[in-house]
Amino acid sequence: MIEYRDENGGKLVVETTTSWSYVGAGLRLTMELLGPEYSVIVNSLDSGLKVFFSRNVKGEAGEDLVEKQNAEVGLMPVVGSEETEYGYIAENRHMVQSFLAGKRPEENFSDGVNVTELLMTAYMSAEQEKTIPFPPPGLDSFVPAVAKGEWNPRKRR
Repeated sequence: MIEYRDENGGKLVVETTTSWSYVGAGLRLTMELLGPEYSVIVNSLDSGLKVFFSRNVKGEAGEDLVEKQNAEVGLMPVVGSEETEYGYIAENRHMVQSFLAGKRPEENFSDGVNVTELLMTAYMSAEQEKTIPFPPPGLDSFVPAVAKGEWNPRKRR
């Protein structure tokens, strides 16, 4: 969770959860934006088309209807245009147009560094089990326990 302050001093909170080990149908990208008078919810698997296969449907391996499924039966979303849904077309177009125009892209190396700093601060905060300011002292030399092979999810403090 990251807390920001807006231009009027109001608190803004961003909470992010991710897992590369998600088990389920398709590639799930979700986001919720909650405000005082609005909300937005996006889930890449809430497509207009979902298919259900019973156990009686048989086919050769590799002839799956949908890529990235780790199931052969059950309810499966079908993302009609993955490259559009996940933003690849617009992202690629922007990068090519930026390079051709000799301009720095809107998302660039500096953004990547900032995201890495935020992630390392989140690891540091988790290890210290407290909220810490950004950027914290020692961030440049910090190596998370998970990167050092010392993290154990079963270990109790």
